[in-house]
Amino acid sequence: MKSPDFSRSDRLSDLIRTEVSIILRDEVRDPRLNGLTIIRVELSKDTKKAFVFFSPLNSFSKIDPEEIIEALRKAKGFIRTNLGKKIKIKYLPELSFHQDMEP
Repeated sequence: MKSPDFSRSDRLSDLIRTEVSIILRDEVRDPRLNGLTIIRVELSKDTKKAFVFFSPLNSFSKIDPEEIIEALRKAKGFIRTNLGKKIKIKYLPELSFHQDMEP
């Protein structure tokens, strides 16, 4: 019997979180996204959607959260394309970015 360590969904969401963080840090050149931290990724039950929760690393940032969301919306295709090159799965989930509101 398999141990109930982590489900495939948990492993995939953790992998997506790690890879999106690396892509934002190393490949995205939009200055509005500097210092952005990916907190967690939640997958829908069918794993077709990935809800990516972020937080600005520097709480003293003068960039409006709406501008960050706009920058992420514009970079989403680039991020998803690069994610597809790094993660080899049959169906790559659609990315949806949200500001993390947890304390």
